[in-house]
Amino acid sequence: MSRLLSRFAFIASITLLTMLYNGSAQAKLVDNLYSAEVEVASQSNSHRQQAIREAFERVILKVTGQPESIEHEAVERALRSVSNYLIQYGYSENQGQRTLTATFDGTKVRSLLAEHQLPYWGSRRPELLMWIVIENEDGRRTILDSSGQSVFQQQLNFFARQLSLPIRMPLMDLTDSFTISPTDVWARFMQPIKETSKRYGSDGLFVGKIMRNSDNEEPWVLDWSVEVGDRRLYGKVSSTSKDWLAEPLMQQLMAKLSSIYSVTASDESVSQTMAIKVEGLNKLQHVLALESFLKSIVSVQDVTLKHYSQELSEFDIVINGSLDHVIQSINLDGRLKVRDMGPFVSMSENQVQTYEWRGGN
Repeated sequence: MSRLLSRFAFIASITLLTMLYNGSAQAKLVDNLYSAEVEVASQSNSHRQQAIREAFERVILKVTGQPESIEHEAVERALRSVSNYLIQYGYSENQGQRTLTATFDGTKVRSLLAEHQLPYWGSRRPELLMWIVIENEDGRRTILDSSGQSVFQQQLNFFARQLSLPIRMPLMDLTDSFTISPTDVWARFMQPIKETSKRYGSDGLFVGKIMRNSDNEEPWVLDWSVEVGDRRLYGKVSSTSKDWLAEPLMQQLMAKLSSIYSVTASDESVSQTMAIKVEGLNKLQHVLALESFLKSIVSVQDVTLKHYSQELSEFDIVINGSLDHVIQSINLDGRLKVRDMGPFVSMSENQVQTYEWRGGN
């Protein structure tokens, strides 16, 4: 046993970077969580300082999900000395529009939020497959697809990037058209939606319909629902134009998702240890991939391999925060599947949860 653990320690420094680079994290880790892009009129000092402060506010919104966090007195103090958080900034220009991109120190941002018990949502986020049908003024209904270039879809993609919400649109090619129709999406018939969605491998389903109600002051309405695992979320936004529905939609969606997936530090929180057993760790790479995933969860402080065998391995996970959040993150990732227990297994034999590793070769 000790020889095997020594081998893990010896090879880990070489293998771990390769594992991370090869994308074993199931496309749940969003990039640039601590960076934001802001349009600027010039490269003058005043415009630069204003843009950096605005970029910091956008990062706070991305990692908390709650607009009111920007108005917290601790965040306002941090804004007055924002250079203490800044790592780098740079300019770029596209079609005559100049932008500034600022990157901030993630460790300092997390410390700021933890110290003042503000919510924090890390880089592991569910990718949503967006099934959206629009009803035009003549009554025709159309499912929006990945090739669409409408103002609404451009805005949707823009605000998804701004908030680091991973989304994708369906192709609506012949394969999709064979199994789903606009009526299915409009009526939220989940069976054809789920069947058609299998090919995309996304973490959750967004189902929305855009319609016009001329009696309202804001006649364009987007009614939506989201399903991620056993979670169900609902919402509705409106606007004077269908082109401008994306911003309120993404803000509402961000607030609801972050309320589920964010964690908040507490003076009363204490470390606790969660033991798990895992089947199917046939290779060293599997162990390293599992440990890397577990350590990427915000609440996890440390992971210790207690026993290894190809049949069944045991781990201790040290958690500072919500146990439910860790279990939720495990279920969301999908590479650890709870092993079904037989009907005659007693509770005493099932105190330590057993999982099956499905992380690939």
